[in-house]
Amino acid sequence: MSSYERALDRRAKEIEWAKDRCDKYDYMIAAFCGLAAGAIDAFFVAAPGQGALGRLTDKGADALVQRLAVMLWKGDTRSGAGRPRHAPDTLEKAISYLEQAFPVNYDARYAADLRNTNGALSSMAAKNHHLLSLAHSPDLIGLIASILDQFTGSATFLYNGKVIRLIPVKDARGNKTMYMQGTTFPSKLFCGICNWLGHLASDLCGSSSTRREGKTGRGAGLPIPFYNLFLLMNFGNFDGATFAELAVKVFEEGYDLRHGAAMAVPVLVEECSIKLIWVLKRRFYAGKDWSECIPSSKHADLRVMLLVGNAALCLVDAADAAIRSAISGGSPVTFVLHLNLIAWARLIALIFRELRIRYGAGVDGAFAQYLAAVGLNDAYALRQYYERMNRLDETLEQKLRDFVRETEEEYGRFINGVNRSLNPACGTPGQRQIASVSFARSQGVARERIMETPEELREWLEGADRRNRH
Repeated sequence: MSSYERALDRRAKEIEWAKDRCDKYDYMIAAFCGLAAGAIDAFFVAAPGQGALGRLTDKGADALVQRLAVMLWKGDTRSGAGRPRHAPDTLEKAISYLEQAFPVNYDARYAADLRNTNGALSSMAAKNHHLLSLAHSPDLIGLIASILDQFTGSATFLYNGKVIRLIPVKDARGNKTMYMQGTTFPSKLFCGICNWLGHLASDLCGSSSTRREGKTGRGAGLPIPFYNLFLLMNFGNFDGATFAELAVKVFEEGYDLRHGAAMAVPVLVEECSIKLIWVLKRRFYAGKDWSECIPSSKHADLRVMLLVGNAALCLVDAADAAIRSAISGGSPVTFVLHLNLIAWARLIALIFRELRIRYGAGVDGAFAQYLAAVGLNDAYALRQYYERMNRLDETLEQKLRDFVRETEEEYGRFINGVNRSLNPACGTPGQRQIASVSFARSQGVARERIMETPEELREWLEGADRRNRH
């Protein structure tokens, strides 16, 4: 992007910011929505297993696992001992069915389940192995690790801030060798993905042994997406523990995917309420058309309102966590257990998005200058050129579509006007007279050249006849 284009981009953004500037009511609305969402987080989410929303998401996860197990059982065509004779009617049976239907080789619970650990993973247990095993992460990283582990027969773990790969003593079926379905690479890949998803479902609410009838525990669930990355931060000192060790302790207390769903509720409430009020204010107070009231990132005032609302939510969340931690004696585990990770991640994402929108052109320019200085800017400049050409092509294509549509509409109006003016089948002579006069006016004919009555037409014809004779 040239300096001229950067200046134009900057000027366009300045016009946008001036047009979509927040007033004091916008800030008040955003702050109120954020504070209300923070109160919901403090009183209805709290720590894992303590809040009403957490208990609700736990029950929802239990019901989801049971419904999924019954659905898969109905479609299970295996015969013999592989398929239970009756549909799983309890959570324990549902988890047990999913565990045996979707076995994986990397589901080691203890270091003893792995070969040649050399002292690594000595603290791994049933309550934290879903976090330490990278393939148990319900995100893209977990999927890649799972496919790699299933194809190679190894298991990938995070330990002491590093990624390590070990060989399991046996897989989840008790086999000494790797268990993979499919005959070709694509079929093995598809089966591996399905196996990963099914095994995640079996671990969502804990194991069948921890969710038996009569037991009151929640079970060790799955980590929040990308939460495993905290295990790479093997530094700091929090009551004698590193940040990675603190993350493990927090997970062991139930800070899992189910709790993450509960933490997402206040964030959704805050954002949806701000967007709803913004739409109503823009439509009925500012008098904008509905097409201009669609909430999106192109509206600077809405982006700022979301930032203010999310910041207010995070401030209440941090204050609540600090107070509860102080009551418990300053425990860092208690502090993190009451932090809403989803809200903080959303706030960081909103901040980076706003910085990218406001200063992205300058950053791109500085990056281009750096590439030029080191002699690597040719490919970058070419890519930028193609991107600009693609944007220009899209703009021209849209303008062409608009031009064709407007031309077709104008042509239709012209034909309709001619038809109503001249076609004997279209109304009475008087109606055609009125239609012809209106049509002439719509086409921009001068007033003195329009004959509105038969008498005016007769006078014009007689005058033309006299002029021709002379």
